[in-house]
Amino acid sequence: MTREQIAVTFGVLPWAAAVHLVVTLGLTLYVIPPDSGLLPRLWPILAGVIGLVGMGVGLAIRFDLIAPTYRLSYAFLIVEFAVVGILYSSLALVLYPSLDDSGDLILTAASASITGAGAVATAMLRIVGLTWVLSNLVILGVAFWLQPGPEFERILIGLIVYGAALIGGTIVVSGNLESRYRAELRAASERSVVQMLLEDFEGNAGDFVWETDQKGKFNRIPTRLASEAGLDSAELQGTAWQDLFMELGTLRIPGGIDALTELQQARHTKTAFVDVLVPVRVHGEIRWWQVSGRPRPGRAPDEFVWRGVGSDITEVKRQSDEIVRMGRVDALTGMPNRHSFWTELERLLRDPHTHDSRLGLAMLDLDNFKSVNDTLGHTVGDAVLREVADRLSGAGGMSQLFARLGGDEFAILFTDVGDSSRVRALLTRYIETLHEPITVAGTRLEIGCSIGYYLPDELPSSADEMMGAADLALFAAKESGRGAVREYRDSMKSVADRRARLLEDLGNTVAEKDLELELLPRIDVVSREIVAVEVLVVWHNVRLGAVTSAEFMSVADDTGLAYSLGTTVFKLACAAAAQLPDHVRVAVAVSTRQLESEAFIEAIGDSLRRSDARAGQFELQLDESSAITDQSRAALHAIAEMGVSLTVDEFGAGFSSLASLSGLPFTRVRIERSISGAAPGGRPILEALVDLVDALGMEVVASGVDSEEQLKAVAAAGVRTVQGRAAGEVMSVQAVALATAGRRG
Repeated sequence: MTREQIAVTFGVLPWAAAVHLVVTLGLTLYVIPPDSGLLPRLWPILAGVIGLVGMGVGLAIRFDLIAPTYRLSYAFLIVEFAVVGILYSSLALVLYPSLDDSGDLILTAASASITGAGAVATAMLRIVGLTWVLSNLVILGVAFWLQPGPEFERILIGLIVYGAALIGGTIVVSGNLESRYRAELRAASERSVVQMLLEDFEGNAGDFVWETDQKGKFNRIPTRLASEAGLDSAELQGTAWQDLFMELGTLRIPGGIDALTELQQARHTKTAFVDVLVPVRVHGEIRWWQVSGRPRPGRAPDEFVWRGVGSDITEVKRQSDEIVRMGRVDALTGMPNRHSFWTELERLLRDPHTHDSRLGLAMLDLDNFKSVNDTLGHTVGDAVLREVADRLSGAGGMSQLFARLGGDEFAILFTDVGDSSRVRALLTRYIETLHEPITVAGTRLEIGCSIGYYLPDELPSSADEMMGAADLALFAAKESGRGAVREYRDSMKSVADRRARLLEDLGNTVAEKDLELELLPRIDVVSREIVAVEVLVVWHNVRLGAVTSAEFMSVADDTGLAYSLGTTVFKLACAAAAQLPDHVRVAVAVSTRQLESEAFIEAIGDSLRRSDARAGQFELQLDESSAITDQSRAALHAIAEMGVSLTVDEFGAGFSSLASLSGLPFTRVRIERSISGAAPGGRPILEALVDLVDALGMEVVASGVDSEEQLKAVAAAGVRTVQGRAAGEVMSVQAVALATAGRRG
C-alpha cells in the first residue's frame, strides 16, 4: 500500500518543486534585503538547487527514467521535504532581526502559506507530511520566540494552534487515503477470487454464464449452455439469442411466446430481467431454462453488453407443477379442492361470457358419515368418501364441476342450467345415487346426503356470496330432515342472522332468570297417567323473543357453550323434580359435547346433592352417536352408577344399530315418529323393534303419537309409554304437580 502512496507523492513532487522555485524567486526579490549578509544571499542558491533536484527526480521517476528502490524512494522524500522545510524556517530565523514590520508580515504569511501548501502535498505519506510540518514550524517557532515584543508571542500561540491543526489534518488525510488504498486492495483481491470462482463455476456447476452484445448476439457461450441445448458451442458464437430459441422450438411450446416477449421488452427498455422461464425442446423433450441478465457498459461510451446466468430447472419445474396440482386437487378423491373450486367460480363470475348462461351452485353434505367415521374408523371413512366421489362424477354431466370442500362436504357447480325444477331433478338423482348402500370391507353402509342449492337470477358479485347462499340452503336441508333438497330463499338469511345474534347473546352469558322451564308429558298407555316429563326450556331473549332449548342448545353445542348452559338446565330440572312425585321421571336431553366433559358429569352429581330430587327420578336422553367414543362410554357408566337412567333418543333417525347399544347402561329407547306406527306401514317395524328392545331388557318410548288411533296402535304393538299430542301439550311445573297430586310415592 505504501508503494502506491510513494508513487502518488512522486507524481506531485515536480509540481511542488515548481511552486517552490517560484516562491524562492519571490522571496529573493521582495523579502530578502540585498545587504542582509552571506547566509541570506546563499539561501536562494541552496533553495533553487534543492528545488531543481526534486523536480528532476520526480520527472525521471514519472517517465520511468530511473527506478529507485522502495527504501531509497521513501528516504529521498523524507530528506527532500525536511531540507526544504528547514530552509524556509531558517530564513525566518535569520531575517526577522533585520526586517521591518512589513517584511516580518510578508515573511510570516509566506512561511505559513508554504507550510500549509506543503502539508497538502505531503499528506499522502504520514511520515513525510509530519516531517515537513515539524521542520517548518519548530524552527519558525524558535524565530518567533527570539523576537522581542508581545506581538510575536501572540503569533507564536497562533503558530502552535496552526501547527496542531496541520499535524491533525495530515494524520486524518493520510489515514483516509490509507483506508482507501486498503479497500482498493481488498476489492482487487475479491475480484480475483470471484474470477477464480466463476471459472470453476462454469467448468463444474449445473448453471451457465452468458454474454451478448447490444444486438443480442452471443459474445460468450459456455460449454454448459451448448451442452444443455444439444448444440456445438463454436456454431453458436455470434448467433443471436432469438435465433437460438427459435432453433430450440421455444415459440411452439406453451409459455414460450410470453417468455420471449418478456426478454425482448427488457432488452428494449435496457432493464434487468430475473428468473424468466424459457421452454426449449432438446432431443424431443421439453426442458425449462431459468434465465437472468442485466445490461453492462461496453468498451465504447455508447456501447453496452448483456451478461447473465441461466440454469436448467426442468426437474424443479416438474416438482413445482406437481405441488401446484396437489394444492388444487383433493388428495383423497382426486376432485378439485376448496381453493381451486373457489378460484374457478370467481373466474366464471368475472368472465363476461358467463352472463350468457346461468350458474347454479349446490352444497352436499353426507348424513351419516360421522357415525361411520367414529364407529368403523377413518380408513373405512376414506373409502366411503372415494366411493361418494366416484358416484357423483359418474352421475354428473359435462356442465357440472364437482369438488370436495373438506370433510364430508362436496360442492357441485352447474355452468349451464335451465330453471330450478331441472336443477332439483338433477340433485334428486344424486340423493338417490348416494342412498344406495355402500359396501366397504364387508360392511354394508347406508349413508345418504342432504343438499342445498342456490340458483341466482343475477350473478353475484363474488364467489363467497354464492357459496354462502348455498351453504345456508344446505343448513336448512339438514335441519328439515335427512335426504332433503332445499333451494336458497331470502328467508334463510334471516334465519342465519338470527342464529348469529343468538350466538352473540350466548357469548354474553344467559341469566338463569331468563330461562323458563316447560314440561312435555309422557303417559302410560294403559292408565293414561303421566309417568314422565321431558324438560323443555324457553329462553326469553330481549332481542329475539322466546327461543326454544332445541334452538339455543344447538348453537351452544356448536360453539363450546353447551357445558355451562347444560349445567344450568339440569339445575332447573332438579328444582322442578323436587316439586313432583317420586314416580314421575324427569328426562333431560344432553349432547355429545356435554357428555364428554368431566366437569359436566361432576355438575350433575353436585346438582343432585344440592336438591331434594333423587337420582332415580332422572333420565338423560342422548343420540346413539353420543356413545361412540371411549370417553363418552365411560361417562355413561359413571352417570348410571349415580342412579340416573339413560335413554337412546330419536332412535331410527340416524345410523341406527341396536347391536351398538349392547354393553351400555341404557334403560329406554325413544323411537322417532317415522317408525312409531304413525307412518303408513310402520306397524310391523314397530312390533319387531319392541320385541328386540324387550329382549335387550330395555323399554320403548314412542314419540309423535298425536291421535287416539295412533295411541291404540302403539299399545297393541307392546309400547307402554308414549309422547305426543295424545299424551298432552307442554305444561308448567305447577300444572304437572297438580295433575299428579295424590300419587306422590
